[in-house]
Amino acid sequence: MIDKFRRAGLILPLLFTIVGLVILIGLGNWQMERKAWKANLIDLVNKRIVSPASSLEEVVALSKDLDAIRFQPVTVRGVFDHTQERHYFLPFKGKVGWHVITPLKTEAGDVVLIDRGFVPEGLKDASLRSKGLVEGPQVIEGLVRLSEEGNYFSPKNDVRGNKWYVRDVRELYASLDGDVKRPFPFMIDQKRIETSGEWPRPGVTKVKFSDKHLGYALTWYGLALTLIGVFIAFAFSRFSSSLRK
Repeated sequence: MIDKFRRAGLILPLLFTIVGLVILIGLGNWQMERKAWKANLIDLVNKRIVSPASSLEEVVALSKDLDAIRFQPVTVRGVFDHTQERHYFLPFKGKVGWHVITPLKTEAGDVVLIDRGFVPEGLKDASLRSKGLVEGPQVIEGLVRLSEEGNYFSPKNDVRGNKWYVRDVRELYASLDGDVKRPFPFMIDQKRIETSGEWPRPGVTKVKFSDKHLGYALTWYGLALTLIGVFIAFAFSRFSSSLRK
């Protein structure tokens, strides 16, 4: 058999095909493992969002494993610094607008970013919604949110223009004036509260995950099958040519 393959000049194509199959099947298996991991994460988060709220320090203690705090309910106390609110572009229910992200200084002197909710484009300017600029100590309940990656089409964050298009938590903390002694690897989305028509409107967090791993796995497996078919067709043609000689 080896001699037949050698005479047909198929040794190298066979080796390349085997290597390609190992890579493609390995990628498919990896995506299936990712699918199982994602399913477990979704189940865990769905249970977590209805669990009792943790304190800020409890969340910080667990933050070495970011998956352990993703969407964890949390309660934090402090005073808002409305002069440093950041505007994150994210339409809501078909309306163009922004999420207002405001630093909250805690009693311990930490600064934690709070997504206070959505405002339409016409109310992006804080001076147009002065009633929503709450003063004094606040008790905020919300969900822990981590950084999110943009895609190829996402505009770059305009830090100087205060227009954010990707939720980059590290970059948001770095943009703040003054000393942030512990820039956390997370922020907090404020839960829905009665605002009496005031803006921003909190409680617009969408708990969702992209799960396309099965489709990716089938793509890799499909390419592996295609590679097998191509090699068989190529080998058949080479064998046919060698027999005619």
